[in-house]
Amino acid sequence: MSLTSSRSFYKKFRNKVDNVFHNYPKLPKTLPREDSLPLQIGSGISVKNYNTFLERNEKVGYKFRWDQGRVYIVEMANMDHECVVSILMDCFKAPNNGVLRGPIKVCGQPFHYNPINHREKIAPDIAVFPNSTDVPRPTVPYPGPPPGDTGFSHARIIAEIANTQDIGAWNTRCELWMREQYVRYVFGIKLDNVRNNGNRSMLARLWTRENPAPAGFVAVTNPDLPGVSVKSWDFGTLLYGTNNPTTCTQPGLPLYQVTIPIQAVFWDPPIVINAVTGVRTTNTVGYGVTVPVAITVPNFVIDLFEIQQEVLDTQRG
Repeated sequence: MSLTSSRSFYKKFRNKVDNVFHNYPKLPKTLPREDSLPLQIGSGISVKNYNTFLERNEKVGYKFRWDQGRVYIVEMANMDHECVVSILMDCFKAPNNGVLRGPIKVCGQPFHYNPINHREKIAPDIAVFPNSTDVPRPTVPYPGPPPGDTGFSHARIIAEIANTQDIGAWNTRCELWMREQYVRYVFGIKLDNVRNNGNRSMLARLWTRENPAPAGFVAVTNPDLPGVSVKSWDFGTLLYGTNNPTTCTQPGLPLYQVTIPIQAVFWDPPIVINAVTGVRTTNTVGYGVTVPVAITVPNFVIDLFEIQQEVLDTQRG
């Protein structure tokens, strides 16, 4: 038996023994139907055991939620979901100008800590964060400041794509990320069910901390997010909840362009240490973001018509 095979066998054996003595969620033996989600797969699960479960099952194609000891599958990585993730990742990588390891790093589902439960690991569909050459990794363990994911700089831009999740759960998830100060923008897409004629409704929302808020943004109603605003787009082939067509009918339409300032990725104000208490806080007074010279455009640009067409091209039904 090779060394690699021996390690794999040992790991599987260790995990089986560990499962006997610990309460972990149980994955379904067969692929669940989308209309069965959210599907509960565990109860009485501690945060520690949930985190271990996530680390062992991060690539199984599900999105999970921990809720007071109960664990659910809330989303599956089907084709249209993953193609939206892929095209958005391309949009966020574009300002690197084809450089494989540019100033902007874009990752799928890296673990971060829940902004309101620092023991629980959660993972966004997409995290956009700065290269450590431009913004050094945190030297203080999470929650910092500055905060990190489970080892690198915290994401500054988050994207969440929902297919089977309902609007309320999707919105709550997106606003959860805005509880973390270092998250400057959250971009969310919600896909509706496929209609019999192949049409589909789609929503997009962009949350920001910009003050004053850009045109078209309104203050969120969440009292836990003072100073946060949101803008919405109805960009499918049919308006959400109706049979009426949208005007998102071709690429390049100004009404369906989402722009996110690239400087948000490099937001990294200085840290001030209180001489008496030793508490570290960010100092944003007079702070200005420095964008690497390799970046030659001011904004990420997401054309929602292209997202719409990618979904229609890959959906089933």
